[in-house]
Formats: sequence, structure tokens, C-alpha cells
Amino acid sequence: MHVREYEKRFLSNIIKYKDLYFFIVVNFIGIIIRCAGRSFISGDMEWCLIPWYDQIKETGGFSALAQQTGDYNILYQTIVAAMTYIDINCVFLYKGLSVLFDFILAFSIAWFLTKITSKKIFGTQFNLMYCVIFLLPTVVLNSAYWGQCDSIYSTFLVLTLFFIFDEKYIGAFIVLGLGFAFKLQMIFVVPFIISYYFCTQKFSVANAGISAIVFWMTGAVGFIYGRNLLDPFRIYANQTRTYEHMYMNFPSFWVLVGDNYGNLRMFAILVTITLLGCGLYFMLSQKIRMCTLEDQISIATGFIWTCLLFLPAMHERYAYPLDILLFMLSFLNKKYLVYALVAVILSMMTYAHYLFGTEEVTQYHVLLYILMYVKYIAMLVNDHAKDRSAK
Repeated sequence: MHVREYEKRFLSNIIKYKDLYFFIVVNFIGIIIRCAGRSFISGDMEWCLIPWYDQIKETGGFSALAQQTGDYNILYQTIVAAMTYIDINCVFLYKGLSVLFDFILAFSIAWFLTKITSKKIFGTQFNLMYCVIFLLPTVVLNSAYWGQCDSIYSTFLVLTLFFIFDEKYIGAFIVLGLGFAFKLQMIFVVPFIISYYFCTQKFSVANAGISAIVFWMTGAVGFIYGRNLLDPFRIYANQTRTYEHMYMNFPSFWVLVGDNYGNLRMFAILVTITLLGCGLYFMLSQKIRMCTLEDQISIATGFIWTCLLFLPAMHERYAYPLDILLFMLSFLNKKYLVYALVAVILSMMTYAHYLFGTEEVTQYHVLLYILMYVKYIAMLVNDHAKDRSAK
């Protein structure tokens, strides 16, 4: 009887604090899964990240910032320079940084969506959102196995959207600039910001200067050690000429056309700009105001998906924020779940090909990806056309 009483108290405690215990268990499982990949060396880690670390360390840590190492911007090089003073395997340091942002990304999404829906933090909805994002296979593989930093800029991309929704525009442009400091792919969110500017006219175009200044200031440590003041901009200008392929292990539209980069590059860019322009034209014609979070994220997702499908030289990892946003939308409306599942499954296939040598993406996968994109855009157009006619 005495034992039974303790058992009842134990079960009562579990039920009472089930949300907190679930959150703890999810984090524990996520950490264990990531630890399993701690020693895995990806191609990027072997050929780029480790050599960059070694070069920076041999050149004197922060003193190495006087010159360019690798093709990442000065802020990331500054972080790597700081790593060289820590007596831990650089593979673990790279992965540890990215895993830290896995936590931040998942928590930021769960916290904000919980706030919008007026639910309890660490409640059921919060925990489910956190669990899905934190344990998403591409999120785990990107940081813990690949050792890449897509969780970092994607966190800033998501925060940019959240600040815009809250109409905290200075904060939005600050985190936009920070995101750019880590990855040029932050530019994928810019078409949405431009469309938001034209459709709502709620901030000044001069605010873009905040992002430029913040981005430039992230090179401060490098400037102290003698870097040219224009280097943050030059690095990205040079980066656009690094990969001269129409597609790179990604279900791009151009897989169906060919990999003739020299002749197709400008055509692809113009096609993308035209499609983005058509999207903006439709939004202005329908007088879309993007009042809800679902409106804003769904439109931002559409613009990002357009960039990924039609721009040249897209990598598999560039779809990272798209997969995240589609799952965020799925929590706001279940109709987006099919798009999220297809997108992340295709991303997993491209990750597996690069990391583990499985079969590469075929034209059939590309056709499925394009079909889902067309269906998604048609859904957005139809939904907003209905909203307009209802008014």
C-alpha cells in the first residue's frame, strides 16, 4: 500500500508537469541524435571548414583576419578565429555552433507562434512546434553531420519575418543585416520585404540602410586587423562567381533544361526576376495587405520557393529556410502540410546523396517539386482572389 501511494504521487507529478517533462525529453533525444553524428566528416568539413580553421590558426587566430580565408564573410571568420583559442576539436566546435542555433531556431518559432495564437509557453502547441523543428531530419543532418551553418542565417530570416509582423521594423532590418553577415542566401527573403513595402507602405525604404550598416559593422574585428572596409561586400560579389553550374544536387527547374551555365545564367536570372515581378503585380492588383501571420509567411515562402527553383547555381542546402517555413505554415493551417512533407523528403534525398552517396535527384523528382510549387502558387492566388471578391 505504501509503495502504491508513492506510485500514485509519481504518476500525478508526471501528469501535472507533462509539458515540461516532454520539453526536456525532446531536448535530450535531440542532443543524443546529434551526438551520434559528432565524428562524421562531410566533404565540406574535410575540404573547406577544417582547412580554413587550420589556416586561421596557423596565421595567428585573430591576426588571420587581415586576409580572406575561405569564402565566408568576415563575421563567420571572426567566430572561427575565436574557436582557434579553444582546445577542442574544431569539428565539434563548428557543429556545436550550428547546434546552438538549432535550439534558438526551434525555440524562436515555437515561442512566436505560441504568442500569436495566445497559447501557453511550454504547452502542448509550443512543445509540438519545438519538437518538429528541432528534430526535423534536415535540421539534424545540416548541423550535426554536415557541420554547416544554415540554422544560423535561417534563424535570422525567421526573426526578420516575426519582427515585420510585429511592425518592429528597426529590429527587422537589424536582424536582416545580421543574417546577411552569415549567408548571402539571406537575400531570398528580400523579394518579400520589397512586396511588403509596396503593399503596406508601413516603413521607409531608408530602413534598408540599417541592414547595410549592421552587415558592414559585423566586419569590425577584421577592420581592426587591417581588412579593407569594402571587403564584406567584395566577398559576396566574388562568391557569386564561385559555382558555375545551373544546379548543384538540387531539384531545380534547370535540371530539365541543361547545365549550360554560360548561356543560361542570365536567362535564368531574368526569368526569376520576371516571376517575382508578376507576383508583386498580382499583389498590388489585388490590394493584398498581408494582415495575418499566415498571409505574410505564405507569401514569403512563395517568393523564396521561386528563387530556389529558377535561379542558377542553387545547392541542396539552400532549401533549408523553405522547409522550415512550410512546417511553420503547417502549424497555422493544415493545408500546407503536404507541401512541407514533400519538400523536406526531397531535401532529405539530396542531403543523403551528398553525405552518404545515395542516388542523386532525377528529373522525376524535379517534376514533383515543380508540380508542388505550381500547386502552392495556384493555392495562394486562388485564396487571395477569393478574399478580394468577398470584400
